Amino acid sequence: MERAGKEEVVVVEKSEDIINNMERLPEGCISDILSLTTPADVCRSSLVSALFKSAADSDALWEKFLPADYEKIISRASNSISSAALSKKELYYRLSDDPLLIDGGLKSFQLEKSSGKKCIMLGAKELAIVWGDTPQYWFYRGCPDSRFAEVAELRSVWWLEIRGKLEIQLLSPNTFYVAYLVLKLRDYADGFDDYEPIKAKVEVIGQAGGDTSVCSEERLIYLCDGNEHSPPDPLETEYFARERGDGWMEVEMGYFYNEGGDNEGGEVHMSVLETERGVHKRGLIVQGMELRPKVDTNSHSNPDPIELRSSRNRSRRNRGTRRGRGGRATVSSSYTYAQAFTSAASISQPSTGSRGGRGRRGGRRGRGLVQQT
Repeated sequence: MERAGKEEVVVVEKSEDIINNMERLPEGCISDILSLTTPADVCRSSLVSALFKSAADSDALWEKFLPADYEKIISRASNSISSAALSKKELYYRLSDDPLLIDGGLKSFQLEKSSGKKCIMLGAKELAIVWGDTPQYWFYRGCPDSRFAEVAELRSVWWLEIRGKLEIQLLSPNTFYVAYLVLKLRDYADGFDDYEPIKAKVEVIGQAGGDTSVCSEERLIYLCDGNEHSPPDPLETEYFARERGDGWMEVEMGYFYNEGGDNEGGEVHMSVLETERGVHKRGLIVQGMELRPKVDTNSHSNPDPIELRSSRNRSRRNRGTRRGRGGRATVSSSYTYAQAFTSAASISQPSTGSRGGRGRRGGRRGRGLVQQT
């Protein structure tokens, strides 16, 4: 115990020495070092000293956390924001906290707060819904808790097919993305119980040098609440819908890795469909399809696509190949705040970021059901 206590004291002393040495660096150098960490780390560092706070609030630093094309994206906004009147830090958190409607209000843009990676949602009017233009089957209406002007509501179909696509260049490069269907179910919804799966697929089309092995396979998803039903496979609970915290539900459709680079013409294609069982369906409300970066709370980096591919192959061998089920992996590659400071300091010399479950047929009421109006 005594030895452990001494080791902790040594670690603390070394950390203090690092900070003291950093105080001798010019503010611009500290800003460059902070840019190697994350927005959350930068905010914490502002408590170290007045010099750190000045560096942590600088426009030069926060512009590095903004996407390179942020000005172009803002110019596509339906309701323009005055970026010139905001500091770069204020702009970063404005884009993180409030989705920005772009392209005539058909898409929304947002930054993932912890990393600054891009999040894009395609609104219902931007999706290709079979029979979506036939009021007998689908209709569009306003919804107070939707970020878009209209959502799509299903009246009655037997053939369900919803597709969305997005240019890959609109997303952050070198990033592992997950695609979600954002939805609600009416309390009288039919055809979406826990024994009625729907096929979902995410794939990248036309990507130069693209590697489809880091895209998920076609899988079966369930639009009922995973918190109130037992998944067929306990390892695949993410294939059930879950509450988002904003009054909506979401279900993971699949994933892919965006390598970036020269991907002109490349698109990510997403689809959900059920066309084989001939089951009557009604009561589904679709807000859109959202693409968000995978967030690993234990790491500052995205999963390694090579390790992801290996993990998926191991999963196939261990569990057997099951049609319509995608693999799953979490890979960490730690890069800590202290490591960034140490490595940068060593090379720098100073000159002087709904609906609850429906039960089986007959209907057990869940949380947050949408009431018929």
